[in-house]
Amino acid sequence: MRRITLLMCLLLSSAVHAEENQEKGVAEAAKSVVSGIVSFSKDLVGGASEGVADGRKSGKSTDGAILVNTHDDFIANLEAKIITIISSDEGGCYVEIGFKNNNELPVRLIDLKESEAIIVIDEDGYAINLFNGRGNPEELTIPSNAGRKQQFYFATNWDEVKEVRILGEIIEL
Repeated sequence: MRRITLLMCLLLSSAVHAEENQEKGVAEAAKSVVSGIVSFSKDLVGGASEGVADGRKSGKSTDGAILVNTHDDFIANLEAKIITIISSDEGGCYVEIGFKNNNELPVRLIDLKESEAIIVIDEDGYAINLFNGRGNPEELTIPSNAGRKQQFYFATNWDEVKEVRILGEIIEL
């Protein structure tokens, strides 16, 4: 049903753009139609993605956890420190981070594989994103009034890591 609705919206959008551009040449009309469809699709996907995140945060989780995916929520609910950075036998490194939760409810870091959720900055100032795989979690729950240690794998040498950022918060080495 959703696919049919999406298809109808795209067709309606293209028809409107084609009608508006009828006086122009066929190539210009096609360009305008495709541009409109791409723009509409990007807005649709972006809005859907934001809607999912907002819906997750506004609805109550089964365990009552506080959901965190922004810098402000992170600094309000968690403390973090680098425990160790170790070299991996396969190349790259593991950064072990300790998270402390002083809340009466669990705190769940979500969307950790998003582009700037957890990154390391190398000695030249370049960002390295969290590697997709190697046990890196999509989300991490820290129990109430407790801490949790978690290793994250990055495709860079351990001795090149200058800083770690979690949701924009710089974690000192």
